[in-house]
Amino acid sequence: MKTKTHFSVRHSEIDSLGIVHHSRYPIWFEAGRAEFLAKAGLPTFMLNAKGLFLPLTDLECSFKVPAKYGDEITITTSLIYMSYVRIKFQYNVINRSADKILATGVTVHAWTSKKLEPINIEKSAPSVYGKLLQLVEHA
Repeated sequence: MKTKTHFSVRHSEIDSLGIVHHSRYPIWFEAGRAEFLAKAGLPTFMLNAKGLFLPLTDLECSFKVPAKYGDEITITTSLIYMSYVRIKFQYNVINRSADKILATGVTVHAWTSKKLEPINIEKSAPSVYGKLLQLVEHA
């Protein structure tokens, strides 16, 4: 499954050069990931209510072309890896009107309790594990 999250670049997201500040991309990735999980029937608030949390362990972002104020952006999000203890998402930041990839990224998250104790998702929530495992995109 691949989800698409759409929005326009806001003035508050640009820097003095008139381009989107690099600190915004992880926030955009989070929006894409939240939409992915919601469309999978596992919104973040529901996972948290079950005592399941996904703190970030790794973040990669590769910038290709700057995004600018007013650009129409699409974040495509896919799940590319799933284990008992980790989950990995991939993102493409696309300028919709130019149909051009602006940036790519990956985030890795650990399955934990609210106290940040590692958990085995297959044992703790087998239905969540099974549902997400079916959504992993294989290359």
